[in-house]
Amino acid sequence: MPLREPMPHAYTNACHRVGNTVTKAYAGPDAGARQAREEAALRALAGQLPVATVVDSQPGVLTTAYVDGVPGQDLICDGFAAAVLFTLGRMLTELQSVLPEFLPAHDGTGVLVHHDFGPNNAVLDQGGTTVLLLADWEWCTLGDRLTDLSWCEFIVRMHHPDQIGALPALWDGYAARPPWELRQQAIIARAQRHRAWVTSWRGDDGAEVWRDRVDLVRSWHELPT
Repeated sequence: MPLREPMPHAYTNACHRVGNTVTKAYAGPDAGARQAREEAALRALAGQLPVATVVDSQPGVLTTAYVDGVPGQDLICDGFAAAVLFTLGRMLTELQSVLPEFLPAHDGTGVLVHHDFGPNNAVLDQGGTTVLLLADWEWCTLGDRLTDLSWCEFIVRMHHPDQIGALPALWDGYAARPPWELRQQAIIARAQRHRAWVTSWRGDDGAEVWRDRVDLVRSWHELPT
């Protein structure tokens, strides 16, 4: 039997590598709906974006093919922050050019939004110049193009504060640097939405964590140009 190994950087759901596959067991409220949305995204985006191939789908568990590479957050810790962020900015322009016809009409309007975009959900080559896998599509929707760009900035500021000087590479790859006030508002809106979801699952403990994070985002300032 293949060894069952926990996947790194999996926080909400239980993700394990089993040989050449990865199993994702969905947890929390609306787990079934999130699994269905992720499966629909992976099937629709195959050949358009670097997403995992669906191998099997059972109630509560989605199995995909394993993609070998280096997690983006590990590369940032290893000194490749600028390369990773430039590559992610360029990747985001490709993502936002895809027509998300698989999403339901009630999602509203706008571009395809991954909704947890950043180095935490990217697997890249050793140099950080190519995205081999963009994972975790369970939150994808239609919306504002600033959501993913700003959330990637949030991940860096929150989890890699010693590397925030590399953030200009993200905007260089994306070929735009929207005003800080708009990026900050987009981060707060996304964080508050996640806070509501966590509260519905974990109650006041989850709410407190994300309330503190929203307050932290409000204290941040634009980086020098």
